Amino acid sequence: MKRILLVLTALVLLVSLVSCGEAQPKTFTAEGMSVTLTDAFTKRSVDGYTVTYDSKDVAVFAIKESFSLFEGYDVTLEEYADLVRQSNASRNPTAVVERDGVLTMEYSFLNESENETYKYLCTMFKGEDAYWVIQFATKENAYDGLFDTLMTYAKSVSFGA
Repeated sequence: MKRILLVLTALVLLVSLVSCGEAQPKTFTAEGMSVTLTDAFTKRSVDGYTVTYDSKDVAVFAIKESFSLFEGYDVTLEEYADLVRQSNASRNPTAVVERDGVLTMEYSFLNESENETYKYLCTMFKGEDAYWVIQFATKENAYDGLFDTLMTYAKSVSFGA
């Protein structure tokens, strides 16, 4: 009987240790935009981006572009997405497509200083006061395996006060 209790206690401890190592969902908010990632992410400051988050495998780069930039023009989200695609033409982006209600395009980028190619899932959103480009980046060889996770992150994006 003591052995059974000892084995059960060991199993409970093992399960506890394994589950402690798993990343838990965590919602990050900045400038009226929220995204649910995991607690493995930390907020970073990167020049040229409104907000960035990174983890061991994924980086998230967000740019907020106020509607005032388009004053006098009635720009739809689809037109904005096309402008984003055009501005990234040198990276040979895919066509903009809607996936599960999110406008997306993909492209790769060679970071010459690291001699590493990264693949980006670029998403475009219309918030309450601005358009947003939110890019989810990972090493190219890990992209396919992380794609569903990146889409889960993208679908979690929301806007509000």
